[in-house]
Amino acid sequence: MRKLLLWLVMVAVMIAAILGGTAAFLYSRTGTDALPQEAVTFGEQTLEPNGWSWVIPVLGDKVNKTYESPTNLTVQKLGTFTDTVPQLVLPDWVTAAELQITAPDGTVWTGALADCNTYTYTQNGDYQIIVTAHHGSADNPGDPVGWYAYRAGYTMAMNPKVTLSTERAPQGSIVAVQLSGILDGEPSLETDLGSVWFRRTASGYMGYIPVTYNAEGGDHTLHLTCGSLEKDITLTVTRTMYDTVTVPAEEDTGGGEEFRNAIWPLYTAGSSAKLWNGRFEAPSAGAVVMEYGVTQMVDGQRSGQATGLTYAAADGETVTAPQAGNVVFAGTLTLTGGTVVIDHGCGVKSYLYGLETVGVERGQSVSAGDPLGTAGTAHNLIYELRIGSKSADPQTALDGNSGLQFREAE
Repeated sequence: MRKLLLWLVMVAVMIAAILGGTAAFLYSRTGTDALPQEAVTFGEQTLEPNGWSWVIPVLGDKVNKTYESPTNLTVQKLGTFTDTVPQLVLPDWVTAAELQITAPDGTVWTGALADCNTYTYTQNGDYQIIVTAHHGSADNPGDPVGWYAYRAGYTMAMNPKVTLSTERAPQGSIVAVQLSGILDGEPSLETDLGSVWFRRTASGYMGYIPVTYNAEGGDHTLHLTCGSLEKDITLTVTRTMYDTVTVPAEEDTGGGEEFRNAIWPLYTAGSSAKLWNGRFEAPSAGAVVMEYGVTQMVDGQRSGQATGLTYAAADGETVTAPQAGNVVFAGTLTLTGGTVVIDHGCGVKSYLYGLETVGVERGQSVSAGDPLGTAGTAHNLIYELRIGSKSADPQTALDGNSGLQFREAE
């Protein structure tokens, strides 16, 4: 019995020695290369760690190795930004972060991981950013746990800049106007072309100008105001040669007042956020039998111009959403039959007229291609695209070359 106990003790000592040796070996081989290596960048420049604290598991949760360096007041110099707002890029290993930006006037802004690029610059001058990037071990218990700290200084010298998606716009088009730089207010644009809604972007603001089918040809002065900035911009409208077709006289079924009460208030209401993404999709697989802007003649007299696209939709065909947005009207009107209006944000709305059945409800969110209802034979299926009250040719948005697709990533 005594020999057995002695043998067991010797075995335990040997196992302890082996484990200790293994732990010592692993400990000695665990270096800084086990720490996160992918860099944090700001303004496309690599930030250098200003301090850190990491615990690396060496042998399960029993043995750890620690690397620490206290933060200091050293400030990394990043230079001057004159053209673009610097963006903070956090690599995938970052699971949490704290941010602090100090403006030239001493104002301090703080944020977290989800807020890393939401700071709005309102003045030029010298800034300082402090970032603490953390990594936890929730996904992989063997990962290092800890943080890197960064401190950098930089100068913002961005004068306001106005860019049009085009300086010459044909009738029926949409022109994007981009405002970037250091801005001390919210923009507004005065123009005889129509109402312009602006949305926030990473570099400033983006707005959309409707150039409808009957906009006057020639130069138009756009008066832009944004805080202390006032600027006149010239946009040249070129004439589009629209076809002329003869159409039969339509029986007056009434419903004009009902239509105005239901639809016209939508021209001035809606979301200021951009809800669409990319090109728009045709609401019907049918052929376009009347294009936008076509002059319609009845008994030799001009009766109007087409404010949308008319489709030869098959009876019972599913009519789909041209783009993502919120349904702000869904119902049946005497004048237009089944009617669905989708708010895409920034004043942009799709108006679908002539449905036989309506399968969506007001307040519903839809994505591009979602069913809205079915086509019938009682009315023509018409698709209008409007900014505010002004119509634009939907075909340019369907082709993906409208001002609505200008620098969409911003």
